[in-house]
Amino acid sequence: MDPKSESKSNDSGTGHELSDSEEKRVYPSGFKLTAIVIALCLCLFLCGLDQTVITTAVPIITNEFHALEDIGWYTAAYLLTTSAFQIAYGKLFTPFDVKIVFLIALAIFEIGSIICAAAPSSTVLIVGRAIAGLGAAGMFPGGTLILVHSAPLERRPALLGIVTGTFGVATLLGPFIGGAFADSVTWRWCFIINVPLGVVTAAVIAFFVHTPVHPSYRQWTIKQKIAYTRLPEILVLVAALVCLVLALQWGGAVYPWSDGRVVATLTIFAVLTTAFVAVHIFLPGYRTVPTEILRSRSMWFSALFAATSSGAMFVAVTYLPLYFQAIKGATALQSGVDVMPLILGFLVMSIIAGIITNITGYYNISMLICPVLASIGAGLISTFAVDTPSSQWIGYQALLGFGIGFGLQQPILVAQTVLEEKEVPFGVAFINMMQMLGGAVFVAVAQNIFQNKLVTQISEAIPGFEAASLLQGGATNFGSLFSEEQIAIVLPIYSDVLNEVFYIVTGLCAATIIGAVGTEWRSTKKNTVKSEAA
Repeated sequence: MDPKSESKSNDSGTGHELSDSEEKRVYPSGFKLTAIVIALCLCLFLCGLDQTVITTAVPIITNEFHALEDIGWYTAAYLLTTSAFQIAYGKLFTPFDVKIVFLIALAIFEIGSIICAAAPSSTVLIVGRAIAGLGAAGMFPGGTLILVHSAPLERRPALLGIVTGTFGVATLLGPFIGGAFADSVTWRWCFIINVPLGVVTAAVIAFFVHTPVHPSYRQWTIKQKIAYTRLPEILVLVAALVCLVLALQWGGAVYPWSDGRVVATLTIFAVLTTAFVAVHIFLPGYRTVPTEILRSRSMWFSALFAATSSGAMFVAVTYLPLYFQAIKGATALQSGVDVMPLILGFLVMSIIAGIITNITGYYNISMLICPVLASIGAGLISTFAVDTPSSQWIGYQALLGFGIGFGLQQPILVAQTVLEEKEVPFGVAFINMMQMLGGAVFVAVAQNIFQNKLVTQISEAIPGFEAASLLQGGATNFGSLFSEEQIAIVLPIYSDVLNEVFYIVTGLCAATIIGAVGTEWRSTKKNTVKSEAA
């Protein structure tokens, strides 16, 4: 079968059908099934942990590597590769054995983690984070598909809830664990911990899981399978996104916006993006994104909602620990405790939003509540000062968490509701990609503003001060750079600059209203949903 013709008939390319019917298939049970579920829980725990474990350790890392200018890269590099390769893995899981692709993704994640743990410099750590993100992109969807192959339909909802629930728990525990490692042992344990857990996961999946390839793809050659995945088109998209993030990191902070390097990266981004779009318009047989998604108003608006809400969350989680450590003098572990109001508020409201959607059948309600609560919370956070009392920073963070929690997961339900069943897997991958991409792009924007404003304002306040020494001194290493009198001047400036970063969070939260209003009202309780056209 020609992969191009197959792509036209099943444009999504991400659903991995079972080779046998539900009735004929023999699923693992007892010890085998328990071991598989535990392994998948470990897998998703690693995915969730890696998103937040580094947040409270970042100030200590910048102190060790003398790389204040790289704060944003530690998060952006991971999110960039995770988002860019969501589509690639969605394609790979269709013609190839799910287990093999999953194990390769896990191996890539482990290699990236080992590089991070052994990193002798900030640059190597960033490279390791990018490699780990490349692997993580395939772990979540691969784990879900393995569960589909391992449990009968009637048991999947409960088991899926258990497995995906560990992701939320890991996200919650990440700042605690990262802070504890950074204070008690070394920040490198944030990545070392991934190795033994990953080895256990790989061993269980390798020995106990069987994921047969659908008969339609068994006769395909490796060349046909690779052609089906559209890897060249995806690599063009990845290159475009890398150029965009580089330009956003460099422009105005490292180099002037008129500098040739910034202009070149922006130009390459524009050319590659134009080429990617042109392929989808003029060469439908080579489309990476299915036609139904391209024509869906709700998918595009919900993708915008996903990017802005996720971007707000990642910027907040990245820079709030810096506020507590640099301004409030908290340890890494204590800063993990201090950001709990945000994360707990997010998790609690995510559950409540799910209940509301189940009762009403409409995700739009939660999407409309999100910008109201989140914008108010983010706006209040942008008033933080050196002497802000705990009653305020706890309440303001909780309010932001409530708002983002109401909306962040709703775009996934949009994809499941407005798309035909065969397009849903790709639709979910597309939303996940936009969430991660929003984090990568806006963390880069935040880093640009933070670095540029901090250097400029401190240089103006303390004449003769060398800006380079500030960037090389680390995020909280003030004692070696300033006298006590100067620190009294620097701390309020540092706090004000962080507030400018939180203005980005406020703007993103307000921008979610565009996606919320633009998403069509569709009931999740309807059994049949026609394809939506713009």
